[in-house]
Amino acid sequence: MQQRYLAHLDGLRAIAVGLVVVYHAGLGVFGAGFIGVDVFFVLSGFLITGQLVQNIQQGKFSFAQFYMRRIRRLAPAMVVVLFTTLLAGAFILLPEDLIYLSRLAGLTVLSLSNFYLANTTGGYFEVATDEIALLHTWSLAVEEQYYLIWPVLLLLFFRSGARFWRPGLLASIFLGSLAFSVWYTQADPMRSYYLLPARFHELFLGAMLAIAFQANKMPAPSRIVRELLSWMGLVLIVVPAVIWDSNIAFPGYLAAIPCLGTALLIYAGDGTSSVNWLLTRRVMLWLGMLSYSLYLWHWPIFSFTTYATGEIQTSHALVGIAAAVLLSHLTWKFVEQPFRFRWTFPPGKTAARLFGIPVLVFGVATVAIDEGDGFINRFDDATISKIHALESEPGKFPTTCNVEKDGLCSDILLLGDSHAQHFGDFIGILAKDAGLAYNVKWRPGCPGYTGLKPLNFKADHVEVDEECPEVNAAALADAGQYRAIVLAGYWSLTDIKGDRYFFVTDENPEPSEDNSNQNIADGLRKTIATIVDAGAKPILIYDNPQVEKRDFKCSRMNLLPFHDAVCSFPREHTDSQQAHKRELFARLAKEFPELGFIDPNAVLCDEESCYTELEDVPLYRDDDHLNQAGSQWLANKMLSQGENPLKQLLPAQ
Repeated sequence: MQQRYLAHLDGLRAIAVGLVVVYHAGLGVFGAGFIGVDVFFVLSGFLITGQLVQNIQQGKFSFAQFYMRRIRRLAPAMVVVLFTTLLAGAFILLPEDLIYLSRLAGLTVLSLSNFYLANTTGGYFEVATDEIALLHTWSLAVEEQYYLIWPVLLLLFFRSGARFWRPGLLASIFLGSLAFSVWYTQADPMRSYYLLPARFHELFLGAMLAIAFQANKMPAPSRIVRELLSWMGLVLIVVPAVIWDSNIAFPGYLAAIPCLGTALLIYAGDGTSSVNWLLTRRVMLWLGMLSYSLYLWHWPIFSFTTYATGEIQTSHALVGIAAAVLLSHLTWKFVEQPFRFRWTFPPGKTAARLFGIPVLVFGVATVAIDEGDGFINRFDDATISKIHALESEPGKFPTTCNVEKDGLCSDILLLGDSHAQHFGDFIGILAKDAGLAYNVKWRPGCPGYTGLKPLNFKADHVEVDEECPEVNAAALADAGQYRAIVLAGYWSLTDIKGDRYFFVTDENPEPSEDNSNQNIADGLRKTIATIVDAGAKPILIYDNPQVEKRDFKCSRMNLLPFHDAVCSFPREHTDSQQAHKRELFARLAKEFPELGFIDPNAVLCDEESCYTELEDVPLYRDDDHLNQAGSQWLANKMLSQGENPLKQLLPAQ
């Protein structure tokens, strides 16, 4: 069977890229528009496998020719977008982010970007990924990795029996790879999204369909059947795109739904039908032809917009879509088409010019940007100082017991979760001013509640920190070795994100907001009682304000030439978030007269507003953590105002 042009497949490409672009634009139409990539995978498997099977059967297949065709098809537009993106990044991004982008660009030309993303992003749907301008290249890498394997398997099929249509074997491979995807998505949800093992079955489904067509095992359906199957296929794509969201476990078994819909549309979408009429409208065919370039261009535009403005507004999204379509049309006309049909070279020159040279150029660029510290010298000294502050991580603190005086390990132990870590520099400066020694013991997501296990409900699994109670118990067992235990934590976590985070005990294990609040009250009460019984003074640090995504990015955006804003947000926002826990702390203060408090909000906020930047110092590194510069500034500001809460709470002996 000779392959022929199937116009409805261009319409299907238009649907796929439309889902992805509208989803990434944040317009709220498609909660799961990311499944457009899965549509692309099935289409790719169908089209490329059809060509491979035909060439192998005719004795015309050559690995060199196959890969040269793919390079001519994909590399020119990709190189243009990579170069433009990296150049734009050199003007827009801060050094640390430019270094990341350059590494990603270098790996993209090698079709390895998905591995880097899988190991550095913490998951495709994390907030920070909105600003990774080449995030979308993971799917291109997956596809190329598949085509390093699949032609070899096809040749093995052919040479071992001279036929490809082996339904039992094909079904076994598909079901086995689908089962592995389901398992892998559960076992490693953050990395599986990006990697071929979880996506193999999607490309393979399209390949099976192509093999069935080539073997004449797919008889043309009747008009009624065609209508039914094509509409069913369209529903299986569009409905999930609308009703799902990023909280689902994906890919796993759910990815099979839009993939099946794509297969149905490939099979039944050709010929006379209402769906075929929709798919073959001129605008659909045009968008389908632009789909590759549009996929390449849209995400850098949205990503840089998010980076520069904090979040994409509807107006930004619409302008971004228009710009992406325009650039895609120009790229298709002046780059894609000429390299495919006019500017052809022998295989050796094709490999050198479209693969070897880009690898060399982007490799050199990556090294130069890395060695040049992200071209940090493009900024003036004042800006460089702010950049270092923004990127500063909490310091390294003393954590071991050293008997220094009065038989104590240290004067102060700072205990808690990652908020204890970010207050480490703050306490360290205050302790030094007060002539006190200190230790810090912290564990991510594990505040100093006695006997509580933190639960984090993610899309497809629940993370339980079983060791948290033991860690806190071990720290509190040494409470008598300190003059004071300072407790710090993300106290309002369950009030702000109570649909995901819970604290449970063996006696009260039900994950609900009410139970969490009761467990927290009991656990903190037990912790304070343990400290008091050991003869140490309990001190609690009220939490710093939690900020919205755009607010903590304000300092970074102020480094850009077109942005200058006061980095603040309403005080009532913080008061509302912290009200419940402050009521709890007030009750505990009545129960334990020994309990002391330190309130950072007295400095970080005034009566009307709270701030993420003060006195030209950026204070936050994300939405709820101070950076090191912010933690240090907070302590020094208190001291400059003649206040040291540690001196007040722990008078000199």
